[in-house]
Amino acid sequence: MIKLEKILFVVVLVVVSLGSVGCVERKLTIGSNPSGALVTLNDVEIGRTPVAVPFTWYGDYDIVLRYETNVGTAEKPMTQRYFLHTNQRISAAPSQWLGIDLLTELVPWTVVDEKTLAFEIPPVPQMTNEELLQRAEELKGQMGR
Repeated sequence: MIKLEKILFVVVLVVVSLGSVGCVERKLTIGSNPSGALVTLNDVEIGRTPVAVPFTWYGDYDIVLRYETNVGTAEKPMTQRYFLHTNQRISAAPSQWLGIDLLTELVPWTVVDEKTLAFEIPPVPQMTNEELLQRAEELKGQMGR
């Protein structure tokens, strides 16, 4: 009788443990200076910095940050543009390495893997109309027209 109770106890313990297994939450937070830049992650617009999004896989991410601000006056507006296009590699935490990740999925709590990326966005140089026309003529010459 005692042996049956022990077996029943172990079965109930296993069922309860499997029913309460946790999961892994992966979150990527992107910040920038200047703040408020529009973020495109792998060709998908995800919001303005600082922005946090869930992610599924580790590896290379294509990141584009754009920001525009008015640096002029109401009478003479002038737009300053900032732009950065970069690739970043997101590496797996040790808890997500092959083999260990199975154990991480089975623990009865949520494991959080949060990655943070911060970028300094350089300003785009302002071009005068003359410089722009000269550049257009150069490109036109390169095309053979």
